[in-house]
Amino acid sequence: MMGRLNHDQGQLFYSFSLEEAVPDDHLARKIAAVLDLSWVRAELAPHYPHNGRPSIDPELMIRMLIIGYVFAIRSERALCRDLQVNLAYRWLCGLSIEDKIPDHSAFSRARNERFRESDIFRRIFEHVVETCIAAGLVGGEGFAIDASLIAADANKQRSIPGAEWYGSAPTLNWIINEKQIAPHIPVIDKSMREDGTFSRSDFTFDKDRNVYVCPMGKLLKTTGRILAEHKFRYMASTRDCGSCPLKSKCCPNTPQRMIPRDVNEDARDVARALAGTDAFEQSRRDRKRVEMLFAHLKRIFRLSRLRLRGPRGAQDEFTLAAIAQNLCRLVKLVARPPPLAAMSVA
Repeated sequence: MMGRLNHDQGQLFYSFSLEEAVPDDHLARKIAAVLDLSWVRAELAPHYPHNGRPSIDPELMIRMLIIGYVFAIRSERALCRDLQVNLAYRWLCGLSIEDKIPDHSAFSRARNERFRESDIFRRIFEHVVETCIAAGLVGGEGFAIDASLIAADANKQRSIPGAEWYGSAPTLNWIINEKQIAPHIPVIDKSMREDGTFSRSDFTFDKDRNVYVCPMGKLLKTTGRILAEHKFRYMASTRDCGSCPLKSKCCPNTPQRMIPRDVNEDARDVARALAGTDAFEQSRRDRKRVEMLFAHLKRIFRLSRLRLRGPRGAQDEFTLAAIAQNLCRLVKLVARPPPLAAMSVA
């Protein structure tokens, strides 16, 4: 017999437990088991006045932001709306069924003021990484870095010049000479010619004499003056080039050959020498994992476009996204059952 829901008489009293309403296998429960924010209030206390009207609980706001990035809710307005109706989100935030949800406008002010002043997002990120280390998921023997293009509301006139990119000579010089790090980085090199004439690699640089030696054994010298784009210019003699049998393969359209050399070319040479080593190939394989994480951020966490503006806004977004990503990987790997022991055959 088909049943029917009876609305004839409503209940006078209701008994409801938010704890029991959240399923045991819900992601919110798994995150709650590994996310410790009990220290946040003490960390932020110096940034709040001791008198006046009480603010919204900063731990509540941070939990809401983490929920937004974990569950790919891309705006505070949508986050507040979802928190209004989602019991699991309320439970993870420590809210009861009757507690009022903060207004979305409160997040912008807190993020631009107290959260950035205290660098609290960075501290939470480090705390989550420490939890991953304690769980045995991070070893710390090495690290890999990669980059990915993400759309943003940015002014193209204020973009970073090419000379300042990760793989440029100044960057490699900073890594090698200042930080003493062996860079497994492809060198940005535009010296190769495609017209069949000699490229810079066909010339030998003599560091002791500070000259280039051409394939015919002639010297290219420099005045030592730094020209445009932080480069020296090494010039051959017009007398040597004019009578050279290889002129058509070297400088057919100019009276003499010129080779530019960056002031940090020594650092680029170190990076080039590392490019063919086994360690470099291992680093390339390790970077594939970073590429996968970027793909996960864009596809699952919907970070294909930045929402906040400016360098600090981008930093806040990436830090919160990294917190969410590490939390999700932490609960996934920690909750994974151990592998079955190999069965012995009698």
